[in-house]
Amino acid sequence: MQLNGYKIIDRHNRPNTSQRVGLRAIFVNDGVFQDPYEISSVSIFAASANVSPCSVLGSDGLISSSITPLMSFEASGATLTSSENFNASKYIPVPTASGIYKNSDGDFVTVLDGSLSLSGEYNEVPIANSASSVQEYLDVWTVRMINGSNYQTFINEFKLFDDTFFTLTQPLLLKTRNSLSPKRVKLDSKIDLKVTTEITVENKDIDDGIVNIFKDSVITSASMEVVKLNEDPNLPSRVTVSSFADTSATVGVTSDNTLVLNWDTSLLATHAGVAAGTFGNLRGAYTVQVKYTILNQTILSPLFNLIVN
Repeated sequence: MQLNGYKIIDRHNRPNTSQRVGLRAIFVNDGVFQDPYEISSVSIFAASANVSPCSVLGSDGLISSSITPLMSFEASGATLTSSENFNASKYIPVPTASGIYKNSDGDFVTVLDGSLSLSGEYNEVPIANSASSVQEYLDVWTVRMINGSNYQTFINEFKLFDDTFFTLTQPLLLKTRNSLSPKRVKLDSKIDLKVTTEITVENKDIDDGIVNIFKDSVITSASMEVVKLNEDPNLPSRVTVSSFADTSATVGVTSDNTLVLNWDTSLLATHAGVAAGTFGNLRGAYTVQVKYTILNQTILSPLFNLIVN
């Protein structure tokens, strides 16, 4: 994934201790993505700090005053998510980049950057990042969901690895297989285009530990292209709706290597080709293709047919 044009590694993509790890939290209220009213902080703890009878939370359900996090993130002193301090354009990978950033409605991220001597503040006291060893961690989000409500905490998990480095004595033979879902959508709907990716290691004598790595998310970059097809000889046969470059920052990758693009078909009516008379009927046949990187390979999937009706 990208944040303000900078590549960061998703928590599900086996991040190592020296990478920029994107810790996302997506908030949903009654089936709708919704920004919390306030985000006070995101605090990092070792998972072992929350093993009974110990807890990172006090009796009030908030972070205990008796425990200090390994790292803490705040939006430059602001807590209201409507503040410009949460704007993703504020992110620059420097040692003081300890903010919280908004990707889209309900979607927030902070960056645990192991490539820098990262530092932040906790209770207005400077704190240096010490979440730098190979182990399991918790990221605790302290938020107020609506104005006037009490603060509450949401606890997520992630792990930093050191087995992302390995050696081979032969070229690694990988085979990928993709499939698109859904294949028919209604015009004016806003849906997730999902392309699953199955990765097979074809070497017969590769260690199972390496094979298992490829069962997790190993796609390091991804994009998706959507193209309108026309049969009318008076129109261009192919009209690009969204190019690979357009979607390189918006295609998500899940922990099982599924590529996801949120596609708003109502925006088809605003395509420049509509006004120019070159787009054709908004309803009809489209193609979808994904492009992604695994190790030293850049892979283009087959063209998938998609019908908008």
